[in-house]
Amino acid sequence: MISFLPIEEENGVVFRAVDGENEIGRCRMILNGYDIEFVSVECDDDVITEGLARSAMNYAANRMAYIARIKKSIVKPAFIRLGFEGEEMLSVEIPQALTSGCSCNHN
Repeated sequence: MISFLPIEEENGVVFRAVDGENEIGRCRMILNGYDIEFVSVECDDDVITEGLARSAMNYAANRMAYIARIKKSIVKPAFIRLGFEGEEMLSVEIPQALTSGCSCNHN
């Protein structure tokens, strides 16, 4: 079973995707008032990346964040499907992203 686990750090939060004992992806975000910024995304599987992004945004929303941002240089296709838009810095309203449909090909 895949789990998405937060690790709170002094300068942000890291979310790890783990399958059993194996880490299969991670992302790091910084909370800044009503905004969060994804500062790194390390995952080769697009569905797992989407899970990381959703988990991180849900965590942030529970701490009153409303807008999620990510630099174009590190964006992955999952973020585009979740509704992130923009030029060099892409953003989305977290409630909008979290209510978008699942893209994991479930019927």
